[in-house]
Amino acid sequence: MSLTIAGETKIDSEPCVVAWNDKLFVGTDAGSILTFDSNLSPGASWTAHAVQLFALTASDGKLYSASNDGGIRIWTYDGQKISELPIPDADVESICTHGNYVYAGDELGNIYVFENNSLIANYNVLEEVKDLAICPPLMFTVRDLYVTVTEIKPEKSKDRFATVHVMEGRAPLQVSGSHLVVTSRGGNSIQLHEMDLGSKFKKLDEVKVSEMILTSMSVREDFVWTGGWDGCAKRWRIDGEKLLPAGEINLGVCINAVIAVNGDNAYALLSGGRIIYIKAA
Repeated sequence: MSLTIAGETKIDSEPCVVAWNDKLFVGTDAGSILTFDSNLSPGASWTAHAVQLFALTASDGKLYSASNDGGIRIWTYDGQKISELPIPDADVESICTHGNYVYAGDELGNIYVFENNSLIANYNVLEEVKDLAICPPLMFTVRDLYVTVTEIKPEKSKDRFATVHVMEGRAPLQVSGSHLVVTSRGGNSIQLHEMDLGSKFKKLDEVKVSEMILTSMSVREDFVWTGGWDGCAKRWRIDGEKLLPAGEINLGVCINAVIAVNGDNAYALLSGGRIIYIKAA
């Protein structure tokens, strides 16, 4: 199956990070957040930070952004500031939400857990957190050598946790139902693992996804979308214990980020300011 370009737009800044929740949110190297509808028609935009955004995620009508000019800022989808979550120690590089909780990881290995804009737990995994994923009670954190699997229960303890497994891998990583998808330590392959502590997250499959370093990965509906320095956006189908190729397209320039809308559609942020809407034919 081939992938085709179904839409495209151009912005003046370098697009760095992306989020999707009924609309597209793009964070730039100038600290701005831009919004687009599903057809890439522009909506609200605003200056969210003084410098480049490091992390962006959207959930339940709230947009969370982080840079190195302060803590996590919370916005409405049209750019009204709701609140700010102060992070005292270091730059936040990853944010995700699960249920009522917001999780943030920083460069010193701290994981902050917030509920209703209040800090309820703080853990330290002893390694910079370039990416994180949650499958309660398990938390997956990664830098560029190991994936650390930690059992946490923020509703019961604000600082107690247990490291239950460590395996090779690097950012990015994603949870997909009964599977965990992790970038290989070499940076150009992805690995499919069982989401099972009993099997020690057995590796089921590994496929090469890029001729260069993988920069971004997004999972929806048993499909994995990947993009990297080689400019190729690719789609993979999780079929039992296998990752099967399900289309690719060469976009000709470094892909800074990809975000899947569903199994058949995704957006790619390209170096130089292009934003591409990709559709599976």
